[in-house]
Amino acid sequence: MASRNPALVFRLDPEKVAYWYFRLNGFLQIENFVVHPGRRGSQRTDADLLAVRFPHRAEFLFDHSEPMRDDEGTLCLSPEAIDVVIAEVKTNQPCTLNGPWAIEEHQNVHRVLAAIGCVPRDTIDMAATRIYRDGIYQHGTIRIRLIAVGGDRSPELAERFPEVVQVTWPQIFDFIWHRFYTYRHQKTQVQQWDAQGLLLKRLADSSAASQDFISIAQSRMR
Repeated sequence: MASRNPALVFRLDPEKVAYWYFRLNGFLQIENFVVHPGRRGSQRTDADLLAVRFPHRAEFLFDHSEPMRDDEGTLCLSPEAIDVVIAEVKTNQPCTLNGPWAIEEHQNVHRVLAAIGCVPRDTIDMAATRIYRDGIYQHGTIRIRLIAVGGDRSPELAERFPEVVQVTWPQIFDFIWHRFYTYRHQKTQVQQWDAQGLLLKRLADSSAASQDFISIAQSRMR
């Protein structure tokens, strides 16, 4: 079983932490989404996470006076749009976007949009062009965007792509700790979670405050 692997029990994998962050915020996800070549050869690239969130998502809507609050401000969540996210995850580097998502000539965004089918075929070129230019495309109830996860915010990325959301590890761990602490009585039966989810839960439960958890969790990713 995966949980018997010491590396999985004691070390946090950045992409899995990002997966749990987006999962706790109501995103349905595909990990390591591969963009295949048009002809024989190695893969063109892969997206660390490909995620979709629906605008009416609510957890505990029928069990409590108020549903759980997601990380609306950090993620710039929309109450109206179906949110399609391509997430790029870095461990100790500042937030950044790799070439496959920033160089239009490679047409990797075109291929992702075609593969997941979130826009009509005759709209792919326009949507991809705007994503390469701005990091985001929105039309009607569909919003497709790039999100960069990393150790710190990047001024260079913010200057080039001001609409691209940058999420840092301290922000992620702060949200996770508060989610587990606030709903500690509801989130007790989690045996079905994977090894990384269980490790996050255990570290959060053993941390008296958010800053303690942030420090411990970040040390586990190095």
